[in-house]
Amino acid sequence: MTKLTNVVDKFGIYTYKADLLNFRVEDFRNWKHRELTVQKDFLAKTYITDLDEEIWAERPLFTPNIFPKREASDLLELDQGESGYDVSYEWELEKWDNLNKKYFDAARTHRFCVVQLYNKAPWWRVFTWREITKIEYDKNDNPIGCHVQWDKKLVGSDLYRFHEENLSFYRDERLNNDGTALLVSFGNPSGDELGSCDLEAIWDLIIYIRYMLLNIANNSAKTSGFYHWMYGDGIAPDQKQDLLDSADIVGSGSGVGATETVLKKIEPIFVKNPEFTVLALNEALLLFSGSCRLPLSFFRSQREGGSFIGGGGSGEWMDEIKVTKKKKYIFSQFAGVLKKLVEMRWGIIVEDVVPYIQSEIDTIELDIKEDNKNEENKNEEFVNA
Repeated sequence: MTKLTNVVDKFGIYTYKADLLNFRVEDFRNWKHRELTVQKDFLAKTYITDLDEEIWAERPLFTPNIFPKREASDLLELDQGESGYDVSYEWELEKWDNLNKKYFDAARTHRFCVVQLYNKAPWWRVFTWREITKIEYDKNDNPIGCHVQWDKKLVGSDLYRFHEENLSFYRDERLNNDGTALLVSFGNPSGDELGSCDLEAIWDLIIYIRYMLLNIANNSAKTSGFYHWMYGDGIAPDQKQDLLDSADIVGSGSGVGATETVLKKIEPIFVKNPEFTVLALNEALLLFSGSCRLPLSFFRSQREGGSFIGGGGSGEWMDEIKVTKKKKYIFSQFAGVLKKLVEMRWGIIVEDVVPYIQSEIDTIELDIKEDNKNEENKNEEFVNA
């Protein structure tokens, strides 16, 4: 069989290829692939990390109130009552906003995670498949604990520290359970899983869109095609090598010159109709945003570097309503977890907890109705004029 290199001369042009594509980070069942995708893929990061950041932009509202010095919002009329506690100082000291956001991210990405609380710094850790080596169960197949181990590189040092712990899961204080760790599941468990993964239904779309973007980038750059060098009939081996060496350093603002006996023609060969990929990408993004139950504007605004901000018209308000409803749904999946963590840390029995965005939908809808009413009045005045 004739090798390609025996009949074709080639020269290479270096082009960048994103790590997720270069290393084929595409296996949904691999926790490393899920983790890297949430870190580096703009759609997955927006859907998981950025959305959770917006949920935790403000502290939630607890009943009874555990932040009594907090100023009430004009948007929210909620009778929180008084708990007699003020955990504001400890909440800030122990960075509970970061804790809550971290287990939101982890559980939505990996179906579940484990939160371990400590009575001194670092105060808490969140463990996933990266650290969990074994989960223990009781005779009724209920998870009761796990073993975790991890390495830590000390910043500014060449030292690595190895750690491992056996964790016991907290369930209910009425069971006299002394566990200091909490198993956090997302959604409804399916089959033998401990929870549901928020990425599973959209994973294929994330991968397809990743390749579409690569195709668009290639069709917009020098690597959109290749150049066919037609040698002359009288070319000598050393002349051929000289041409190949020249090809490696030739840029868009320069060229090569040679007699027809050496080089007859350089013909560029490019992809035809590259705009088809752009149209396909737009349709895929619409399908992706619909599958996430979020407006396309949310992903586009995040991609441009800003947080989602509704504003100028009823269309944008409707988008904001969709985003707010999604935030409420995600928060509702973890409300029980947050209540239990507060009970574990401070011994406070929380009756209810709602996100700070709870009443924003009502306010936005009222604004839309008010705008529509004003528009109707303007039309009526115009008709009667």
